[in-house]
This record gives sequence, C-alpha cells and structure tokens, in this order.
Amino acid sequence: MKEITLIVEKREGTGKGASHKVRQDGSIPGVIYGPETEPVAVAVKTNELSNLIRREGRTNMLIDLNVDGENSPRKVIIRELQRDPVTGVPKHVDLYQVSVKRKLNLSARVNLVGVPDGVKNAGGILQQVRREIEIACLPDNIPDNIEIDVSSMNIGDSIHVKDISIDNVDIITEQRLTIATVVPPTVIKVAEEIAAEAVEGEEAEEGAEPAEGEAKPEEGKVAEGKEDKPDEGKKK
Repeated sequence: MKEITLIVEKREGTGKGASHKVRQDGSIPGVIYGPETEPVAVAVKTNELSNLIRREGRTNMLIDLNVDGENSPRKVIIRELQRDPVTGVPKHVDLYQVSVKRKLNLSARVNLVGVPDGVKNAGGILQQVRREIEIACLPDNIPDNIEIDVSSMNIGDSIHVKDISIDNVDIITEQRLTIATVVPPTVIKVAEEIAAEAVEGEEAEEGAEPAEGEAKPEEGKVAEGKEDKPDEGKKK
C-alpha cells in the first residue's frame, strides 16, 4: 500500500461563523475523531484535499495525517465528505482516526479488467451492474480497488459477489448480487426506418386504383342529385 499524506491545522472555534471564516481563508473545516481519541477541530486547504481525492480517485484510503504542532502523523480515513450541491466543492470533512487492531467497514471500488470473449468474438455487450461493494478489513489491508478479470466471459455469463475473494478482506455485500454480465447484442430498428415505412404505406394508399367495376367520376360532371340550381328568388 502506497503512502498517502495530508497536512491539516488545528482551528479554534466551532459553529457556522467559525466555519465560514475558515472557508474564506481557502480551507475546509473538519474534525478528527475515533474510538481512541478526543475530537479535534481542524482545517485543511481546499485545493490540497481536492487534488488528493482527484489523484487517487477515491475516499476510502488510509492517510498519514500530519497535524500542525504534533510530532507523529495520525492514521485516518475520510469517513464523510460534504460538498456544495451546486459547485461540488468540499465544504466539510470528517476524518476518522483508525485503530490498527480494529476492522473497518467501508466501500471498495470494483474495476473490470480485460475484454470478454463474448464481446470480441460474438458481439456481446459487457454490463457492469455494481461498481462498489462493502468490505471489512484492518486499516493496513484496505485495497486500492478490486480488480476482476472478465476476459473469459461469454454471452450469458455473470460474475457475482460470491465469486470475489480477497486476502485479509471480508466481503459484506450480499453474495448473490451481480457484479457484471455479458448480454447478447440487441438489434434496434431506428425511428427513421419506422417513419419511412409509414410514409410508404400512406403513399401506396393515395395512389391505389379503384376496385374493379367501380367507375371513376368524370371531370366536370356533377354527381347525381347534387346539380346546382339557379336561385328562383323569393315571392313577395
């Protein structure tokens, strides 16, 4: 497991006013807590936290947290990250200080590796149904992600949670749930084809010849009983 570090500063004051001031200074308010420590209010630079999450592509990572004024780093994970609903910028972070002897429950990302035989040779479609699963493990055993080789899958094959096995990691997600499946190709008739068929049908009806024995009306001849009569005028 590679080493991931982050620097934070202790902050004074709590509440909306204090948090607002921290954000104005370009930082995010946060708190460190855990089973073996008292809560500590901290502030972390917004760009440093955002860059870390963007670089790692996840939040379930073990971080060596360097707290200003302390001699040794704390081992933490990001337990909760609140973001602005409009901009997506982090607004508050909860940092959980772990115990090296206690298992953690957390989510792990699932990555599919390879191209299934059913896709390469039969035109099938690979569908990833579940992109994360819940796991439990000691802090030092947190996986970066869970890789599953799908290259041998054919059309109709599926991989379920029960098929995953990771050393020193317990799988919590229900075993019967599907991770990925290869489905047959689907032929879809596009809307333009349907519309074209409808137009052809209408044109065929308009140009159809009258039935045998049915005479066409002669041009200029008024149908019987429909002859126009001059106005006779009203009697006074």
